[in-house]
Amino acid sequence: MLSQIENSFLKSEIKVKIQLFILPLLCIYFYFYFFDYKKDSLVFKSTNLNSLISKKFRGSYLELNKDIETFCLSKKININAIDYNKNNLLIKGRTSLDKINKLIVKIEYINNFSKITSLNLEKTAKHNLYNFEINSEFKKYYIKEKIQKVEKKVEEKLKVAKQNLDNFHLKAIISNHILLNNKWYTKNDFIGKYKVLKIEKNLVVLNYKQKNIKIRLNKNE
Repeated sequence: MLSQIENSFLKSEIKVKIQLFILPLLCIYFYFYFFDYKKDSLVFKSTNLNSLISKKFRGSYLELNKDIETFCLSKKININAIDYNKNNLLIKGRTSLDKINKLIVKIEYINNFSKITSLNLEKTAKHNLYNFEINSEFKKYYIKEKIQKVEKKVEEKLKVAKQNLDNFHLKAIISNHILLNNKWYTKNDFIGKYKVLKIEKNLVVLNYKQKNIKIRLNKNE
């Protein structure tokens, strides 16, 4: 009886030793298995991301134009011209700031290749009516933010642009000099953060980053 108990104890001790020996091996195996799996997954994601970023726009610009024209017609946005040249799209028109906001968001999300490069605004004699030029390019694939964030950003930028337009009062243009807000400036001067980019016969263009503001000389002033 004692012999059986002793043999049983020895056998159980051997089992424990074997288990203790196998357990680290299993841990090492699972560690490398999951590490390799995670590594392969990251490589796969990185490869997919690189392939997306390197994609080029192969779509039809005629279809883009039709889409934009249909949208503008539905929103009652007056479009003067839509021009395409070397992956760049220029849209000129006249409407309210609220509708310009909607058009910018439409262009930004018309596909994953669109990117707005510049916006020109010009205040007209009519209340809340602006001439606009929107430049956009379709050169590569973009991973974009949620549409709600972009809508809010565009709205805030247009509000700032409106405030600046309302605050700029052009009184005179003489050669390369302008009288703006009762002060004289010339080309390349700064008015706050805006640079005097261009001076024409009856028009001044102010620039800040990718945003241009056009101020036309009012003959009545």
